[in-house]
Amino acid sequence: MTKNRDIQFIKPCRGVDEGHRELTPEYAFECFKQGKVVQINLDNCSIQRMEQLPENPSIGDAERVGLLPLVHILQKSPLISLTAIGVNEMPDKHVANSMRAYQRFCDKFWPGHKDDSEATHRSFDELSAERKIDFKELSDEARCTYGMSYVAMLQIQNIKLNHSGKSPAEQFEIYIHSMISLIDILNAFDMEIAKYAFWGLSAHEINKLPEPIQNRRRDIKNNFTKTGKTIAKCRWLAFDAAMDIHWLSGSNFAEDLGVTLDVLGKKFKIDNWVGTNDHKLFNICYDIHWVYYEGSNMKLLAVTREEELSNLKYWKHVDQFAEQITKFRKNSGYNSNENLLSNIDSSVEHIEKEICSYLEKVSDTPI
Repeated sequence: MTKNRDIQFIKPCRGVDEGHRELTPEYAFECFKQGKVVQINLDNCSIQRMEQLPENPSIGDAERVGLLPLVHILQKSPLISLTAIGVNEMPDKHVANSMRAYQRFCDKFWPGHKDDSEATHRSFDELSAERKIDFKELSDEARCTYGMSYVAMLQIQNIKLNHSGKSPAEQFEIYIHSMISLIDILNAFDMEIAKYAFWGLSAHEINKLPEPIQNRRRDIKNNFTKTGKTIAKCRWLAFDAAMDIHWLSGSNFAEDLGVTLDVLGKKFKIDNWVGTNDHKLFNICYDIHWVYYEGSNMKLLAVTREEELSNLKYWKHVDQFAEQITKFRKNSGYNSNENLLSNIDSSVEHIEKEICSYLEKVSDTPI
């Protein structure tokens, strides 16, 4: 590893006027006094760091792979819940090794911890040779959970491929109308990602932007909006992006549902965090995150708009267009989502056909 990238902790939702919240043992203790338990949901990146540890790791080993902040939190906090939710992003053949590494890490650096008796465990086939997860092969529940963002991220790629001749503003409008037509859901976080995805700039224009905007644009493109050159690559990129969105939105949703943890017969509410060594995701959440609104973690998204962005014609248009559409839909009343899974499945089929049609046109060999 050429550069140590310490694990970072993301609180996906916070107060309207609150800065980026920091996870410390003192914070965990205050939660405990209020009847809440801090739960850290580890993503794929951080679990992979655990796989790099030797059989009997030392504190120095944990520091070398960027997991020392996690060790400190676990050892110095009164009560912490830890989940290896990132294995849901892994193909079956990697899950067993990852879970062994996770358990080895916990046994070494978190002595005395106990597994939650109500915890769910992912089923997997250790003999599978698949290198990537196939979204279509997931369970109904999983496709429904990840599907809205998976369709959105796949459709962004489709528009960038099949409508490259359209202006950035027109591409964004196509995205909005197509998502309504496909699944009849507009997710605020996905829409913000789409705005950056279609924002076309020359190298000269990029260099003229303030550094924070350049960094945000680069991180979003690298994490969410790359375009594949094969249908398999398009699928992988869309699924990876959808999983990152799930780590953030899923934590909020669990708090909205009032999920609790049983500790020695007492119910504690969960204060959810995401643990990741992906600093792109951490940086993005500085500028795009949910805020508490009307008793919910999921109703309002806060985004950053520097003056340099607000004055650009593209950003004026996409922000105004998105606001008009969402207000109209809210005033008109939302439809029920009883057909959500079938809409997701049919949308994936439709988008993939359009992507394959484009790739066949530009390729010398059939897709």
